[in-house]
Amino acid sequence: QRLVCVTGVSGSGKSTLIQDVLVPALMRHFGKPTESAGAFERLLGADHLADVMFVDQSPIGKTARSNPVSYVGAWDAIRELFAVAPLSRQRGYTAAKFSFNSGDGRCPTCGGSGFEHVEMQFLSDVYLRCPDCNGTRYRPEILEVKIERSGQPLNVADVLELTVAEAALLFSQDRDVIRALQPIVDVGLEYVKLGQPVPTLSGGEAQRLKLAGFLAEAAKAQSKSKQSLARKGTLFLFDEPTTGLHFEDINRLLKVLHTLVDQGNSVIVIEHNLDVIKTADYIIDLGPEGGDGGGKIIAKGTPEEVAKSKISYTAKYLKEKL
Repeated sequence: QRLVCVTGVSGSGKSTLIQDVLVPALMRHFGKPTESAGAFERLLGADHLADVMFVDQSPIGKTARSNPVSYVGAWDAIRELFAVAPLSRQRGYTAAKFSFNSGDGRCPTCGGSGFEHVEMQFLSDVYLRCPDCNGTRYRPEILEVKIERSGQPLNVADVLELTVAEAALLFSQDRDVIRALQPIVDVGLEYVKLGQPVPTLSGGEAQRLKLAGFLAEAAKAQSKSKQSLARKGTLFLFDEPTTGLHFEDINRLLKVLHTLVDQGNSVIVIEHNLDVIKTADYIIDLGPEGGDGGGKIIAKGTPEEVAKSKISYTAKYLKEKL
């Protein structure tokens, strides 16, 4: 149950150590598909873990039907709300009618994506709004069903156009919905729309949405089991998650990382940001230089212990920050 920060000068071998050695070795230990790990002598301590998750910036999916609200599981709860609307009961609609992944309620032209995917040979793929449903994803009769929140009538297409922040406000009294949406707010993605196709998210946004997905799953599991049982934690690994973030978003990300630790998990993060480094429970500093002059552990321990190092570049700036 620690937040461990792996840092050092550029090119000192941090990413190689984590991505090419530790992650594949742990993936293989847990029977997950992976590439061959780089050379190492022994892997110790993996038996103390329940699972391993490498939260990188790779795309979550390639289909426009995948979006933030479905990724964290909030759409299932929202579909149930539409299924109990008076018009749905009158017409015999179930929650399946409001799915954009399957069923006959979705638009037959775009298959519920709202867009037509055009593959470009030399440019990025283009998503054109569906000419039949105009991007709403559903058949016209499905859009006639509405629920009211804060005096505002909404159909399924209206809900998908809401930002996460707007939806969290409107559905604040719907426990299952807000429980799944809150992690997206916590990781700083409250500005994205519920129905935004995940292929359009940046690498950093995709990374944080993956983290929100785990938090939503953990919240769901916790709600089902009220008993606090001793359990093995998950090891999360991140590669510079603060890249491109505003300092306020970095603070929010730090809170989430420490929440993971408080829940009994461990976090290993490759990071240069001193605000992250100074809050770590343990630091591994690689160097002393980059390239052929790097790859060695030159300092390790708590932030206060590493700051005392005489040969670490990190120590010099960390000491000022502390």
